[in-house]
Amino acid sequence: MFTPNTHLFLPLIYLVWSDDLLTADEFSILSGFIQNQRWLSDKEKLFLESHLNLASPPSRSLLNRWKNELGKVILKNPNLTTLFDLQLKVAHSDFANQYREDFETLEQKLGILGAESLLSFKENNKNQTYSYTTDSSFSISNLTAILDGDVAHTINEVKEIISSQEFAYENTTDIHVYREKVLQWCQILADKNLGNRAYPKKYGGGENLAEYFAIMETLSYHDLSLVIKFGVQFGLWGMSIQSLGTEKHYEKYLNKVGKLQIPGCFAMTETHHGSNVKGLQTTATYNHTSKTFVINTPKPEDQKEYIGNAANHGQMATVFAKLIIDDIDYGVNAFIVPIRNKKKEVLEGITIGDCGLKMGLNGVDNGTISFHDVVIPKGNMLDRFACINDKGEFESPIPSDNRRFFTMLGTLVGGRIGIPRSALAAAKSGLAITVRYSDQRRQFGPEGGSEIPILNYRMHQRRLFPHLAKTYALHFALRYLTKRFIDKKPDKMQEIEALAAGLKAYTTWHTTATLQECREACGGKGYLSVNRIDALKNDTDVYTTFEGDNTVLMQLVAKNRLSVFRKQISEMDSMGKVSYVWNQTKIILSEKNPFVTRDTNETHLLDKEFHLNAFYYREQEIATSAAKRITKLIDSGLDAYDAFNVVQHQMIDVAKAYLDRVVLEQFLLKIESIDDVSSKAILQKLAQLFALHKIEENKAWYLENNYLEPVKTKAIRKVVNQLCWEIRPEAVALVDAFGIPESCLAAPIAMKK
Repeated sequence: MFTPNTHLFLPLIYLVWSDDLLTADEFSILSGFIQNQRWLSDKEKLFLESHLNLASPPSRSLLNRWKNELGKVILKNPNLTTLFDLQLKVAHSDFANQYREDFETLEQKLGILGAESLLSFKENNKNQTYSYTTDSSFSISNLTAILDGDVAHTINEVKEIISSQEFAYENTTDIHVYREKVLQWCQILADKNLGNRAYPKKYGGGENLAEYFAIMETLSYHDLSLVIKFGVQFGLWGMSIQSLGTEKHYEKYLNKVGKLQIPGCFAMTETHHGSNVKGLQTTATYNHTSKTFVINTPKPEDQKEYIGNAANHGQMATVFAKLIIDDIDYGVNAFIVPIRNKKKEVLEGITIGDCGLKMGLNGVDNGTISFHDVVIPKGNMLDRFACINDKGEFESPIPSDNRRFFTMLGTLVGGRIGIPRSALAAAKSGLAITVRYSDQRRQFGPEGGSEIPILNYRMHQRRLFPHLAKTYALHFALRYLTKRFIDKKPDKMQEIEALAAGLKAYTTWHTTATLQECREACGGKGYLSVNRIDALKNDTDVYTTFEGDNTVLMQLVAKNRLSVFRKQISEMDSMGKVSYVWNQTKIILSEKNPFVTRDTNETHLLDKEFHLNAFYYREQEIATSAAKRITKLIDSGLDAYDAFNVVQHQMIDVAKAYLDRVVLEQFLLKIESIDDVSSKAILQKLAQLFALHKIEENKAWYLENNYLEPVKTKAIRKVVNQLCWEIRPEAVALVDAFGIPESCLAAPIAMKK
């Protein structure tokens, strides 16, 4: 029988057995604590130890009896806020109050969160799982305004257009009908001056790149084939002219491109060369006599492939080809090449194929293009960075071939901003559909009670809310990237290009994972096409390879970060290096202090300084480790190329750690700038969830590096659960704040009742 002394331990004994397993670590901690309590008699210690027998766990009926007993105490004392206060009430005595601090330390070692643990003892039909409901604490319109920022007017303009009857969804399975509908939509947008929004005003444009990206992002709430068609025509085709051409090209083409009078393509990718732009084999050979270029596809595997607008509608293309002058290869340059006439007839020397039915985006006419002695005038070379002078000689303001090549590609970074913003909009749509459905769909429930919204179940929250938090975090990170790109300075371009490449990969992977979770979380309803998750999944799947394969892009990011790291070290003088080592030592001493690595205090775990320090530490340690490993491999005689190949998996970790930190940092900076108290509070909660879930995802690394101890990772898991629980009432309002038009969501399961 329990005595008052042993009764004090009942809540603890119940909690350690409540998940059906008392771990050896929990047994050791609890047993050691019991044996050290001098106020317990030997008989009481033996009694308590008998309830901690790993080989003989308490029966389910005994656990239920304990739970009911503890629940009754809580029912009589509804204002209890700590586990130790419950222990005192169960023991019917205040004698142990002098040991409060000892018991609270024990809770930390066991990874028990007092406030959360009290929920474990509540009656089924009275508990929060049963009664939790949707109830927003913030203004949805205020949060939408924060998300939209200074391009809200453009976003609202686009929403109004795509909500009109003209933009009713096309449900045909005939891809030719679908392609023509998408072209019609593009023409409507062009007529409303949305396609030319980024072009100079002199050529009919709006000269506002921020608005262009906002248009692409908002169109992504509607139909993703439209987004890609729009992006190919007005982005890749039009902006390649704007970025790589000069005044004569602007004068001749930009106004007509912006009005969709010249449908065009962006012909870079080749069948056997993929992301390796330097390895492209299409040639543009200069003829001195006629002052023309001859465009050729040397072999079938060198054909341009997967070119949007090519199969049906494109009349011209920006073609990336090796410039050959007098048998000398001057590297990849860009040329405007006509491929069809206004009657849509394919021109002589051009062979066009149709990529046919795809996994998604079937409203986009992707095709292949081959060139056979196609002659174009000298003026069709996009000559901002290189040209052929009057003597027929190659000239460039950038003498280095390598630097010229990367400068040319750097002007096209916009695609790596538009794609992730479009992808994130698709993730928002999936989350809006799924969260709304989960709030309405009821299933199971307590004995004798009615069914419960599945969004009340903690595992369902666990599945969705970390994705929701990351989506909010990425929204602000992508806005930060957009601003940096628009305000770019030459000396910052390499960093911006790497960040754009990284966030493109990071975001599109996130979208793929989010939409898969949404599909599963909606059960069979998510599998029905009418509920749109299938289209979102299929259409965005290729985003992970659009604008470069994600894994390749992440290696680019990692190389950039390591070069930045090496440059910082090389530029330090002796005292600087000493200072750097000293600062690193201080970080290790402070962050790996046993008190810190074991600290499970909830205030500490929710502190943004803890989150940022953990992210910074991981980023720095992984980069340092990778740099040391590469150096060691090269010093041992391995070729540098081979050395990078050996550490490719570690390079991906370098990139991910960097991007995790940037995303969190920008989220927190944005939150600091917000005046609206209620919006700020919910965003802070989302930031905490994003940060702690990321730490939880990487807990193996943190444990391996002794940055965290098991007791702390266990506590983090419980705080993540609690944050999901606290966000649940706000979840519907959080997805509504995305401001997605109802006509675009369209899914019957997402309709408000």
